[in-house]
Amino acid sequence: MTLPSLPLVVLDTETTGFVPRTHRVIEFACACVDEGEVIAEYEQLFFHNGVPPHVEVLTHIKTNDLRDAPTFEECRGEILKHLPEDALLVGQNISFDLGMLKGEGMDLSERPWIDTSMLASLVFPELESYSLGYLSTVLHLNHEPQHRAMGDVHATLELLGKCWERLCALPTARAKEARDILGRSTSGYRMLIETLPKATRKTAPKWLAPIPILASSEAKSASVDLPTAEPKSVALIEEPLDPGHLASIIVATLDDGKRQHWIAVKNLDAAVARLPFALLRQTRQPFDFAQGRQANERTSSELRILYPHRQLLDHAAADALIAQKTFTADEATLALKLCWYRPRIRREFPLHGGEESVWNGKVACTALAQTYRDQFENLPAVLLLDHHQLLAIVSDPTHPAFEAIEKNANIIVDDASMLEDTATKAFGWPCAIDDLRAASEGNSLLTKFLDIFQLWVEKTRQFQDIRYLAIGDLKTPEARGLREQLTDVRAQGNFSEQIKVQFDSLAQILDPDNLNNRIAWIEQRQNGNQFLHCVPERVGLYLKEHLFDRFGTILLIPSHLDHSLPEILPQESPRQRDNEITKQRETLLPISFPTDLTVETLLTNPPSGKSIILLPGKSMIENLYVKFDEALEAENATLICQGLSGGMGRMQAEFHAAASPALWLMTPWTFEGVDLPEHCVDHLFLRSLPFDHPSSPVFSKRSLHYRDAFAEYSLPRLLHRLFRLLRTFMRFRTDGGDVTFFDERLWSKAYGKRVRRYLAHFASAESPPSHFDASSTGAVAIGHQSPPPAEHPFMGAMRREPTGAMRKKKSPKKSKKSKDAAREGQLSLF
Repeated sequence: MTLPSLPLVVLDTETTGFVPRTHRVIEFACACVDEGEVIAEYEQLFFHNGVPPHVEVLTHIKTNDLRDAPTFEECRGEILKHLPEDALLVGQNISFDLGMLKGEGMDLSERPWIDTSMLASLVFPELESYSLGYLSTVLHLNHEPQHRAMGDVHATLELLGKCWERLCALPTARAKEARDILGRSTSGYRMLIETLPKATRKTAPKWLAPIPILASSEAKSASVDLPTAEPKSVALIEEPLDPGHLASIIVATLDDGKRQHWIAVKNLDAAVARLPFALLRQTRQPFDFAQGRQANERTSSELRILYPHRQLLDHAAADALIAQKTFTADEATLALKLCWYRPRIRREFPLHGGEESVWNGKVACTALAQTYRDQFENLPAVLLLDHHQLLAIVSDPTHPAFEAIEKNANIIVDDASMLEDTATKAFGWPCAIDDLRAASEGNSLLTKFLDIFQLWVEKTRQFQDIRYLAIGDLKTPEARGLREQLTDVRAQGNFSEQIKVQFDSLAQILDPDNLNNRIAWIEQRQNGNQFLHCVPERVGLYLKEHLFDRFGTILLIPSHLDHSLPEILPQESPRQRDNEITKQRETLLPISFPTDLTVETLLTNPPSGKSIILLPGKSMIENLYVKFDEALEAENATLICQGLSGGMGRMQAEFHAAASPALWLMTPWTFEGVDLPEHCVDHLFLRSLPFDHPSSPVFSKRSLHYRDAFAEYSLPRLLHRLFRLLRTFMRFRTDGGDVTFFDERLWSKAYGKRVRRYLAHFASAESPPSHFDASSTGAVAIGHQSPPPAEHPFMGAMRREPTGAMRKKKSPKKSKKSKDAAREGQLSLF
């Protein structure tokens, strides 16, 4: 292992939580390194009376282990002996450790430090995650003893060695850029880069190549016959579960030379990743013209992907960032990545950690940036974009693409079941406080204003995660003064376009006259990030005015659903329906509805392969983690839990890399955003029907529009969500991958019959036997009577006698209804 020739201290802490002073450090470990050799190690537990159960499982540190341990204060002197003043502090996500140590009264923030997770993201762009657990697996790092601070120290030290080897292999030009940019960064990165040996290599290593575009393995897609729609009418096409359906729609539009087609999807990156290579070869972006192709007249056989402005790099803003005299740590690593990887769009390089706020606040395009506007020059006949951008175009006459949509164009909205939610955001005014903070670095005027703004936010929300804003909140003297200060700051400052956009939204939100027929609230998320939102209460009026009345619109809706889009398409709206496409590409799944299956059974004897279990809230997930993780680990089974196993990227990477059996516990709302490789998941289990929670800010207000909000609004939204969950699973299920619903409400509640009847449309012939009867409509429906217990296909395997640690596990009690389920529901629209 090669290490920089510096005195180093690699450190790590184990804590009872994430908030300094509120939560405590219960273990500290470090390794002192000199001239590349470990010369000393130190680890110490600290007294704490009451370690939370989930922390006991995560760290394997029990409250009883700390009964006779010294306090942190009693060990302060010994810890400082192992942190010499001239040493470079090294840690994985070290800012967290430094913050927790500061909470214990030991402020090391002025010491030089570096973050190995950021270094890894700099020199290992090909990896899916930069969590220490995942890096230990794919880079074969020594992570012993597992779950303890010293194990993390060992793995972090080896990770630093791996990163240093790649830095030493840089070609001359890239090494020069690293010395220049990191030399203007914080003291720790300056110390590190000053010891980098002189580069002699002329050619770049393979890992510096651009990140390749992922695509579906499907070789080609068949075309389908598309209907046309005239302005003031809407055509409805039922979507099948088939993941290749969107590609077939695109092929049909490419084959049609008669009109322009704008295809809007919910998630553009995910949609592009699922396109076959054959279609990706037909894409042509405006920046491709600079590579030797002339911008000629429109070509009907080409597809152009129109990226949202925040996904595009503003080259002028990037040049300004790179030219800064000094950098924060996140600014420095981002600036260096921009030099090395030369990205044009966000997914072309490994953006990580705090760099995201710098990207949003300083270098992402705005709607006025030339790079963004260039996309709309010489448009081909077929355009692919996301919902948000389409709605921004049709509602803004100043947008460069407003006049580019031809009068006879087909507007095709894929995943229209999400249109209410995406339109709510598109027609809203968002303000991200953390993005403003990142943009305020080096700007004293903006920093001063944000300090005042933050005080108003905290006073107004009064420690609530969701706090509605009423007109009275915006008429207080404090709010009036804040508006006046915002006006003065906007007049005095020469701000970037990114800040101006945030200020525009904030000014709209703070104006009490704008709250009529709108919903406004302050939101604080679990990671501490704060936002202000203000959205229209009746989003359908905006869609009618800007989209449906102006253009022929085709909505791709879940198959087998009657009219159930009341917020975006009123009942009286003219429409036509086409089910033939669905029949051509209908895809079915093995689906079962056992009455004797429990989550505890699944976790006591997990099914073979990889399983995803959808649960109603994070408290239930935490309770199950506490009860079952150690026993599963003893049986070499992997348990990954939302809220306890890192962010989405880390969870996806670790689940993909895990051996069988592997279980991933998450909420249905999180599952909709999962993006795994094809043929990756064997089983999907759903424990609780994912209704919107009544206290969700937008849902609760819109529910008041209905006489029977449950039947007319809540239940249709549930059926739409269930369709999306099945379709998400279809994208990465193995051959024969199955779905199991075991919410007892499917049988105990009157609406359960309707839900089962709907899901039965997607059940294949090989589905485990259930109790059906023929409905009057002729469709296959699940019987309304309570069925006799039917053995689930996994039950035989689950009845085998538990072994080892599993046998010792007691059957857990049923958890109480989780308050976290409500919080999860609050985020279902956003």
